[in-house]
Amino acid sequence: MSSLSRREFLQRTGLALGSLAIAPWLRIPGDSSGGGSLARATRFGVAVLESPDPQASLVRRLNRDDVVPVIEEVIGSNGPVGNPRWFHLTDGFAHTAYLQPVRDVLNSPLVTVEPPGRLAEVTVPYTQSFASANPASRPLYRLYYSAVFWVVGVLEGEDGQPWYSLFDERLYMQFCVHAADLRVFPAAELDPISPEVALDQKRVEVDQARQSLMAFESDQPVFATTISAGRYRANPSAQESKTWTPIGRFAVFQKMPSRHMGDGKLTTDLEANEFPGVPWVSLFTLNGIAFHGVYWHNDFGRPRSDGCINMRPADALWIFRWVLPIVPLSFYSEQQNGTPVLVTG
Repeated sequence: MSSLSRREFLQRTGLALGSLAIAPWLRIPGDSSGGGSLARATRFGVAVLESPDPQASLVRRLNRDDVVPVIEEVIGSNGPVGNPRWFHLTDGFAHTAYLQPVRDVLNSPLVTVEPPGRLAEVTVPYTQSFASANPASRPLYRLYYSAVFWVVGVLEGEDGQPWYSLFDERLYMQFCVHAADLRVFPAAELDPISPEVALDQKRVEVDQARQSLMAFESDQPVFATTISAGRYRANPSAQESKTWTPIGRFAVFQKMPSRHMGDGKLTTDLEANEFPGVPWVSLFTLNGIAFHGVYWHNDFGRPRSDGCINMRPADALWIFRWVLPIVPLSFYSEQQNGTPVLVTG
């Protein structure tokens, strides 16, 4: 196995791994989940195989929310096409599609929170939320690593531990979680990136055929990554059109650092269509298509979304900070003309 820098990796692959002649197990650099890391199964039945090959023999299957150690991340010579990334586990190999790279870090809670609140991210594989600061109260959503929420209060729990009160911008309600499981963002981590660059000198290009995204300043690329967009068809049906990323020219017009996506129901059902705390949402179509981070899959390089541009949370944060308009960090932002977005097929 050989090691590359992130820049070299992107240059050599051209963000299209399937066309690259590489060693069977090539370590992925940079922002991969390397030695000593953990991964969480995001669905039931994730297969652990004897080698990083879809045709390899089955060792076992993981249940949803199983957390497993990751020795390294490798590229399999037999795909899958678009995303040939695999995690080398202690007893085999599992494709990355439904294994979220996670850490397990506890934090020092804030003592108080001033209005309107502070943004915080989950830093453990998952944590359970409740209707109040009492583990005997009604359980609500399971909150996952890298999800982002508004902390609007600090409470002393019935168990004697500090709890945070979180605000759900969609349901306009609050719920509670152990404070140590969330990290509050320092202001500097959320500052705009290159705000001095004029609106007409920034643009984002999304290539659905290659499942890639590039950001430009004055025609110079400043950022590149793989994504998971929706599929595109020239003449989709009304129902199908909801699941494909539209092709054309758009512009970012609204940004939300945390958004509850899905059906908007209160539930403890792990299989419900509920995604609270989706991080770093930058909207560019009026029907809700956006760049945003995901915590429910890790299949970048292949179509996966219902129309939005799915990104690694760290990549979505970079785009959120870089694209215009510059907006105050609040539950909602006013609509403004922002960075152009070009989506091709």
